[in-house]
Amino acid sequence: TWRGVVPEDRRGQMAELLRNMSIDVPQADLDLEEEVWDAQRVVDAGVSSERAGLGTLATAVEHVPTGDLVGYTQVELPRAKPAVVYQENTIVLRAHRGHRLGLLVKAVNHLALLDGFPDARRVHTWNAGENAHMLAINELMGFRERSVEGAWERRVDPSA
Repeated sequence: TWRGVVPEDRRGQMAELLRNMSIDVPQADLDLEEEVWDAQRVVDAGVSSERAGLGTLATAVEHVPTGDLVGYTQVELPRAKPAVVYQENTIVLRAHRGHRLGLLVKAVNHLALLDGFPDARRVHTWNAGENAHMLAINELMGFRERSVEGAWERRVDPSA
């Protein structure tokens, strides 16, 4: 678990986790492209959040035999609104799913949130409606549905 910019020795592995966030999560059949991530982009994203007035708190899961990060979760904390927290990414790499690591990593991060940010009162999160696994985790953790949002996509023929 860390605050702020990803520790230097984990940036390459975080880049791989973030790349997977763009291709291996339910996306309601939207035509989204794979994102390119590297260690520098990971740093830049952390610095950008800091400049925008957002603190970050993240927790990752390490596969002990290899030392590789295989999952992570992150929350953002607007410094101007200390009671508000935004739950951002949570992912476990496909090869490591089925062991409740998504629940574990999210629960550990929320315990760190309680410990390190005593003014936090509300955590906002969102998920694709077809992401039954993460919706079940959120419900188990006490989240309740408050609103629904839709995404629309229009595919155009570039030759037209």
